[in-house]
Amino acid sequence: MRTKIFTAGVGALAMMAAVQPLAAADMPAKAPILKAPPAVYNWTGFYVGANVGFSWGRAKTDLVGTEQVQVFRTAGANLVLDTGAVPIAGFSDRSNANGWLGGVQAGYNWQTGRWLFGIEADFQGTGEDSDFLHTFVIPPVLVQGVQTPATTVSVAGETKLKWFGTVRGRLGWLPTERILLYATGGLAYGRIESDYVFGLSSDGTATVNNSHTKAGYVVGGGIEGALWWDNWTVKAEYLYMDLRRFNTGGISATANLLNTPQQGFNTVTTLNASANTRFTDNIFRIGLNYHFAPGAVVARY
Repeated sequence: MRTKIFTAGVGALAMMAAVQPLAAADMPAKAPILKAPPAVYNWTGFYVGANVGFSWGRAKTDLVGTEQVQVFRTAGANLVLDTGAVPIAGFSDRSNANGWLGGVQAGYNWQTGRWLFGIEADFQGTGEDSDFLHTFVIPPVLVQGVQTPATTVSVAGETKLKWFGTVRGRLGWLPTERILLYATGGLAYGRIESDYVFGLSSDGTATVNNSHTKAGYVVGGGIEGALWWDNWTVKAEYLYMDLRRFNTGGISATANLLNTPQQGFNTVTTLNASANTRFTDNIFRIGLNYHFAPGAVVARY
C-alpha cells in the first residue's frame, strides 16, 4: 500500500515539473526600460547681445602741398618777387588711436552637423582718440637775387573714431556641441572726426575741422560657448578693421613777416596743402548673447 502511494506522489511531481515551463511561456513579458535620449545643443536661430572691449587703432596722416613766397617793398607795397607755387616735401605721421568701446549685436545662425553659417550686425560707440604735433622747415628760396626766409611749419592734428558698425558673415565649426570656433568678415563703416591746426613761423595759422562717414572692411575670428542656461552664450572676439583713407580738402595758411628778408621789405608766405588719413583698428571684445531658439533639442534615433 505504501509503495503505491509513493509511486503516485512521484508521478504527480513529474507532471508538475513538465507543466511549469509551458505555464511560464504563456506569461506576458515585461518591456525593457529605455533611457531618455541625450539632449543635443542647437545653435540655429536668432540672437541678440551686448559687448565691451578695447581697441588699438592707428591713424596714418600724410600732408602734401605747395608754398608761395611774395616779397614786397614796405613803402608803397610794390611786389619785388613771387616764387609761385613751389612743392614742399610735407610729412607722414603715425599716431595711436586707442580706447574703450561698447555696443550691441544681433544675428542669425544656421547649423548643419558640426558646421555653422551665420550673419551678424553690430554697432559700437568708442572713445578712440589720436593726436600728433609735427614740425618741419621749408628751406629758403633764392629768386631774382633775393633769398626768402626759411619757413617753420607746425601741424597739430587730432583724429577721433566716434562710432562704427559692421555687417559680417560667420563660418564656424563645433569641436563639441557647446563650443563654437568661427571666422568672420564683411563690411565696416564708421564716423571719423579730424581737426588740424596749421602754423607758419610765428604769424599765420589755419584751423580745419572735418567729419567723415567712411566704409571699409573687417575680418577676424573668435570663440563662443553655450552656458548652463541654454539660451545664453558668451564669446571672445578679435577684429581687424580698415576704414581706408579720407581727405581734409584744401588748407590754406598765410604768414606776413615785416622787415623780412631785410629792412624795408616784408614777406608774405602762403601754404596751400591737404592732409589725408588712413584709419585702421585692432579690436578685442567680449560679449553675451541671448538665443531665441531653444538651446537644446532631443536627439532622434
